[in-house]
Amino acid sequence: MPTNPQRWRLDRLRAVMRSATLDAALIVHLPTVRYLTRFSGSNGTLLVLRRSVHFFTDDRYAEQVKTELARLPNMRVHITRDTFGEIAVECMRAGAERLGIEEHAMTLSQHRQLRQLLPQVATEALGSLDDLRMVKFPDELDAMRRAARIASKVYRQMLEWVRPGMRERDVAAELSYRARLAGSESDAFEIIVVAGEHGAFVHGRASDRRLRKGDVVTVDFGCRVEGFHSDMTRTFVIGKPSAEVQRAWDAVQTAHARALEVLCAGVRAADVDRAAREVIERAGYGEFFRHSLGHGLGVEVHEPPALSSRNTDGIVPADCVVTVEPGIYIPGRFGMRLEDDVYVGRDGNEILTTAPRRLAVI
Repeated sequence: MPTNPQRWRLDRLRAVMRSATLDAALIVHLPTVRYLTRFSGSNGTLLVLRRSVHFFTDDRYAEQVKTELARLPNMRVHITRDTFGEIAVECMRAGAERLGIEEHAMTLSQHRQLRQLLPQVATEALGSLDDLRMVKFPDELDAMRRAARIASKVYRQMLEWVRPGMRERDVAAELSYRARLAGSESDAFEIIVVAGEHGAFVHGRASDRRLRKGDVVTVDFGCRVEGFHSDMTRTFVIGKPSAEVQRAWDAVQTAHARALEVLCAGVRAADVDRAAREVIERAGYGEFFRHSLGHGLGVEVHEPPALSSRNTDGIVPADCVVTVEPGIYIPGRFGMRLEDDVYVGRDGNEILTTAPRRLAVI
């Protein structure tokens, strides 16, 4: 494993540039900017040329960059309110003819501005940088481990204070607050708390619906530490679960365990999905498993590799982190999901989330 993550990432980015015969690459997607530079502010742009690197932000962050920004070779920091104007100057100074852009992140107005400032420079789609982010360095893994432990701790606390009569949004707000107290930088995403019939909404929003006896409740939330995320789902029941609820949960838990048995470095991503899906199908719930088994996790909540039946060519690399999250969602009745964050190591896996995996009863 390289000892300098930022330098390694920069070298890999330049390799992408060389393979696409690009003279420059413009990074505007803030998670990627943070991944490459450690900068966590809300305004940061990175221009990578063949022999130099230019970082652009405004005067709100003039002090922050002094302590937070990674020092890359031949790097210049621009404190400016005319980011694209200065980008154009640096491209012209370097004689750049082909500029790679993040087509999924750059807005139409930004692209128009570039074309006006650099009419002689061809803009090309920059190849995917996702492969760079799949491999986790030890410090990144440690941040994700801490994020997962915070979420696990807060969920265990929640089992002590959650009660009938609370609104879904009350539970979500309390989870967010307690995670911040425990050290999370922010919610990884909008917290999902869905009870009863709302549980069939796979990505349902926490609403004013109140929890009541007999509800199956699904809670999906994550934390962020040093820019890296956790993502955990647990399910509990208010009162004794019915025989059908218990049967469905047994299928979900068995599918989860089966996926962990198959998951390893070098396995086909689709095969991990298939292993879990077959368990749920044999239990008679195949039509109610409505999403892929899981996804990569890192500076964004959803990253490659996708543990999906559609990812037939994808291979799970060593040193990545993925979620494993089988679920069953029966319209009008209930839903449930069990999700863990898993580090796929060269010599075995580590489950980062430590909260109990049982169907808790409140």
